[in-house]
Amino acid sequence: MDFRQIEAFVYVVRLKSFSKAGEAMYLTQPTISAHINSLENELGIKLLDRSNKEIIPTKAGRIFFDYAVNLINTRDNAIFRLSEYSSKMEGKIEIAVSTIPGQYLLPGVIKDFHEKYHNIRFSIQQFDSREVIKELLDGRVEIGIVGSRVENDKLIYDFLTEDQLVLITPNNDRYADINSRTLPFEYIARENFIFREPGSGTRLEFERALKQKGIDPKSLNVIVQMSSPEAIKHSVSIGLGISVVSLLSIKDYLKFRQIRIFDIEGLNLRRAFYFVHHKNRPISPITQAFKDFTLKYYKSKVIP
Repeated sequence: MDFRQIEAFVYVVRLKSFSKAGEAMYLTQPTISAHINSLENELGIKLLDRSNKEIIPTKAGRIFFDYAVNLINTRDNAIFRLSEYSSKMEGKIEIAVSTIPGQYLLPGVIKDFHEKYHNIRFSIQQFDSREVIKELLDGRVEIGIVGSRVENDKLIYDFLTEDQLVLITPNNDRYADINSRTLPFEYIARENFIFREPGSGTRLEFERALKQKGIDPKSLNVIVQMSSPEAIKHSVSIGLGISVVSLLSIKDYLKFRQIRIFDIEGLNLRRAFYFVHHKNRPISPITQAFKDFTLKYYKSKVIP
């Protein structure tokens, strides 16, 4: 048993495909198949079920997967400990992120991290918060960043930074005479509302705040659901409706006065972003180094 066989197995389980595993490891599909066959022959047991379109681990494969990840991380940690003081870290960091962190939190920190560690590559996969959690639980990534906690005893969350959700409206005559920065929910309930998709952290946190005040989210007059913050901002700016979004996502529209922002009376719309990982799968050393770097990076920053 060698590490290339183990790595091939981990990539096939994560990507559910021999060809995709080959692309990730810069190997041909036949080479990946040969690694898996050799591993299964050596262990004397089938690790992968090849009967479906997607490759999935057998019961034995699921057991071996966590050991395989730990073996690779132990090796990488030994290498990392020898190189961490020379800035010669190299490898690939794969992160699943929800929309706002992916678009507004990560680019700056990746830029600074890459300036220090030139040989680190990144694969950033963007989902809604619930899908990020599924990617982690299924073992396709080792770490994620989300804007809402989905409670699960297999997960560990680490606070990253805070965000503020705000109500946005068009900057037109209909809203020009409103002098208050705060609007009552009764006013909002009468307006056409644009909602994020159900698994979005923004939506989950907004619905949570409403329920804490005894307000049924279904009382909103939702006319459309959208998964893109950019589409929501544009739709609000042209007068399609109003929405609740991250303050991080609207600085460009505020700068050019395309929208107005309000608080909602009685609602606490502060929310947090978190790193999240599986408690039974140790994080690889380069991913841990990036996580530590990011936590330090945002510790000194205050989100308005």
